[in-house]
Amino acid sequence: MKLSRDEEIFLRQKLLMLKLWFISRTRRTGFNMLTHKKYITVLSIGALAVVLGVIFFLCFPLIFNALLKEKIALRNGTIGYKVWQDIPLPIYQRLYFFNITNADNFMRKREKPNLVEVGPYTFKSRWVKEDIIFHPNGTVSFKEVRTFVFLRNESVGSQDDQIVTLNAPLLLAANFLKSYDLPIRLAASLAFGIAGERLIVKKSIKQLAFDGYKDIIILLSPILKKDIPFKNGLFAWLYGKNDTNDGIYTVFTGEDTLDTLNVINMWNGKDSLDFWTGKTCNAFNGSNAEIGPPLKSYQNTYTFFQSIFCRSLTLDYTEDIEHLGVTSKRFMATEMTLANGTKNPVNSCFDTKMKLPSGAQDISSCQYDAPVVLSFPHFYLADPIYVKGVNGLHPNSSRHDFHIDVEPNTGFSIDAAVRFQVNLYVQRIYGISQLSNVPTVMFPIFWADLSFSLTDELADVFKSKVYLPKNAALGCMFGLMGLGALICIVTVVYTCWIKKEDKKVLMLSNPNERTPLLN
Repeated sequence: MKLSRDEEIFLRQKLLMLKLWFISRTRRTGFNMLTHKKYITVLSIGALAVVLGVIFFLCFPLIFNALLKEKIALRNGTIGYKVWQDIPLPIYQRLYFFNITNADNFMRKREKPNLVEVGPYTFKSRWVKEDIIFHPNGTVSFKEVRTFVFLRNESVGSQDDQIVTLNAPLLLAANFLKSYDLPIRLAASLAFGIAGERLIVKKSIKQLAFDGYKDIIILLSPILKKDIPFKNGLFAWLYGKNDTNDGIYTVFTGEDTLDTLNVINMWNGKDSLDFWTGKTCNAFNGSNAEIGPPLKSYQNTYTFFQSIFCRSLTLDYTEDIEHLGVTSKRFMATEMTLANGTKNPVNSCFDTKMKLPSGAQDISSCQYDAPVVLSFPHFYLADPIYVKGVNGLHPNSSRHDFHIDVEPNTGFSIDAAVRFQVNLYVQRIYGISQLSNVPTVMFPIFWADLSFSLTDELADVFKSKVYLPKNAALGCMFGLMGLGALICIVTVVYTCWIKKEDKKVLMLSNPNERTPLLN
């Protein structure tokens, strides 16, 4: 039914009155109690919350670093000192020896040596710092005593197992004598023969590892070199390494700045090494990799001093790894780590007169001129020429890689596999009959796997003392910013809605023929 003009106007007025009554009713009940002054106040509170959250966000690294310093700086009573002083991780050293199965043909016919890996022989280790002395300049000196206890149940055999291997003392003496005149070398060779010295010997694991065996060359070695440390004429590859230390370290405590936490200042009273040809290579770079400065967000390498290698090593970041709920950054050795100067110019000052192919480090300069060369196990990441020189080696990453996992907030190493191989460089030396028919070869003697992993107890410490406070602070910070932003958005949206409603009321209070009956 079509309404007349008067009826339409009457109905419009009634609807307008009803809508005005509803709007006024809702405003009186508090739906629109926000005055201009209150609007400004609420908006200011929201903006202030956002600003405070942003300021907290910008200052958080400094605040967290200051609080962290109180927890991990090397000072009596801190968590960091407790962990540093007596490493609370289960540490194991596994030794794998190479047994030569064609000894006679190797010595007499220059045949490539056939090697069979035997191991592991597992030792549990404990590292405790003793003779700790704090200095006024923010450093602390100490000796780290390491003990090793054989674990028969976790080993392939007993320490009485016999290994056929090279006679290291003979090679040490021959290498020393090669610079002497021929008559002296001939006389020495005759003396070696009378003493029963042969290039190949058969010894037990116990003798080769820590305990040692008597050798006439070692007994007389002080005549050749006074600083050789073997006592009582005993030789072992790790002789004098059990229940002893590798010198006096002086490191920074990190109390001034965590950027120097446990960074080496001096070793045995010297602020640099003297084994290499350049200042860079002789420098102590970083810590000893047990504890170090917290990692930077952009850090993609990890450099530390390793006394076994007589030098600092640099590992590359590969991935994040989680251990028992604790996230760490994994740093691994690459082909560049032990590359020679030709392949990696940064390492050129580590090159020696041997001029070795890439992937092996001559350490004779710090091993009393013994022809000792270190590499990764089975010549992993090294030039293929090394593997081709012997039979029986099979390098692979899963068993032979070298890595350290570092918890980034604290700089603590929570998992590691420090793997290295000890080799002897064998070559013919004219005048030394024991070496007259041998091929030139890099001969693997044994390789070691020094490893440790995070425990549940230490993981709980990280979670409660580092992660929980940090996550709570970050949660409050972002919560504050989010709440402030929400207040601002709601206030602005609500105000816009009110203005829109006011505009509608204004339109309804001035109706015309174009104003619709229902909005």
